[in-house]
This record gives sequence, C-alpha cells and structure tokens, in this order.
Amino acid sequence: MQFKMAGSPRAVQAFYRLYFGFWIPALVWAADWWPLWLMYWMARWLVIAPFALLRPKYMRAVRGNFARILGLPPSHRQVRRTAWRMMFEHAYHWIDFFRWSQRSEEAVAGSVARVEGWEYFENARRSGRGTLLLTAHMGNPEVGAVAMGKSYEPVHVLYWRDRFATAEEFRTRMRLKGNVFGIPVDASPLSVVPALRVLREGGLLAAHGDRDFNDQGWPVSFFGAPAKFPPGPFLLAAHSEAVVIPMFFLVEPDRRFHVIFEEPIDCAGPGVVDERVRAGLNRWVAILERYVRAYPEQWFCFYPFWGEEAAAASA
Repeated sequence: MQFKMAGSPRAVQAFYRLYFGFWIPALVWAADWWPLWLMYWMARWLVIAPFALLRPKYMRAVRGNFARILGLPPSHRQVRRTAWRMMFEHAYHWIDFFRWSQRSEEAVAGSVARVEGWEYFENARRSGRGTLLLTAHMGNPEVGAVAMGKSYEPVHVLYWRDRFATAEEFRTRMRLKGNVFGIPVDASPLSVVPALRVLREGGLLAAHGDRDFNDQGWPVSFFGAPAKFPPGPFLLAAHSEAVVIPMFFLVEPDRRFHVIFEEPIDCAGPGVVDERVRAGLNRWVAILERYVRAYPEQWFCFYPFWGEEAAAASA
C-alpha cells in the first residue's frame, strides 16, 4: 500500500529528487553544528510542512489513521492537531538521527533520560542466543540503533531501500558512524539469509515490525480492525532460535530519549512453526497498540494503515 501511495508523475519525482538532494546533505551538515531549535524550525517549516501541503494525500491518510486510533472523525480538531504533530515529529526524527549519529558515545548516552527493562536485554545477550530487537516506526529507532552500536556492540538492521537515492546514501552513512550495518531486504526470501546468519551466530539484529512492505503480511486485529503485519521477524527468530525483544526509543518532551525493553517473545521450541510465529505476532501487535495509544504522535505512518476501504469508511 505505501508504495502505491508513493506513485507520482515523473515531473513530481524529479522535483523530489532535487528537493531531497539539496535538503538532506544540508541538514546532515548543519545538524552537527547549528543549534537544535534552528534545525527543528528548518525541518518543520522548510521541509515537512511544504511536503504535507503539496502532497495532501499523505495528510489525508495520516488523519484517517488517527481517526481510528483516537476514535474520532478525521475532521475533528484533535485528529488534525495530532496529524500535524506527527508530521513535525517525523521532521525532528531526521534531525536527531543526523545529529546524534555524528556525536560521541558519551554524548549519545547523555541524551538518554531513562531506560526500562534493560535486564531483559542483558539476559538475552548472556544466553548466547541471537537477539532480535523488534521496534516500530515510532519515536526514533535510528538513534536507538546508533546508541546500541556506539555503546554496546555492532547492530545489524533489516530495512527496505528508500526510493530516493540521496536519502538512502546518507542514512547508510549515518548508520555506519554508529556501528550500525544495514541488511537490505526485498520480496526475495533469499534477501534475509544474511540476517538469519547474524542470529544463528548469536549476533544482534534490529527490525521494524509495523509495516507490510511486500503485501504478504498476516492480518491481526489492531485498534479494533484487521491490519496486516509482517511475520518475517518471528519467522527469522523461529528458524534461528533467537530471542525477540520488543524495544521502543521514545522521545521525551525535553527531546531526550526514553528507552523501553519489553519482556522477550520466544518463538523457539517444539510445535508447528506457523503457530509459534502467529502467537509471537499477536503478542507483538498487542504491545504495539498499547504504545501507539499512549504516544500516537510518535508513530509514523503515511499511508492508510487499514487499507483504502477502511479509510473511506472512517471519513
């Protein structure tokens, strides 16, 4: 669905390439030198606001999603306000990523306000099994990966390539500065082989669990309606006997970070693999719903999450 949303005329695509080709390198450079308040202002009013106004279909999708999450009509003031807050948070997300990936380990550690559930992660690493940190497009998982990579051990991240080459190039550069190594995946099942190897060797892998990139997701009830979620992370864990730990790297009002590790989800053991995967996926979605309900403006989704028909029904 999100790739269908991304479809644009060639002229618009060319404009995007020029637009992001200028702004991304500029923001990467400035993020390490200029004050954060100025960087946030630039990202908010010079990047994300023009994008939202020029491409209203994305804002309509965002409002449709928040209408379901908040239980209000898409035209409701609170829905509109939350939608704009999410847009702005997404702009800040990139500034924070560009900034902290270029800072020292000590500086990144100083940006963390509090950590909950660290013992779950420590116990998983001590077990010698692979660990899969499962997160969402929420808060700032990119800074979370950089923080783990700088202060703990190398992190391998599963990701789908960005459709804009400049964004892809600079995201990779910033990740490498934080000891974070990307594993690009696509529709081919062979693309996840490197990730499977990392887990079987006892390594640390991170993945997002809230987007169905290849239209092969499994339906799970989410805010009272079925939505598709990727079973891939749990299939990887089941076939490698890795431990899945839900992790969230949320943003506090003062722009510091609140790190949360949830109880592990173990997909190893006897029985039918699909049944174990289904149980793990259901548990993950329940956890995700709890966090999205508590921090809706920090969950980034720019396409109709429940599908076009559900979005139209909520309008």
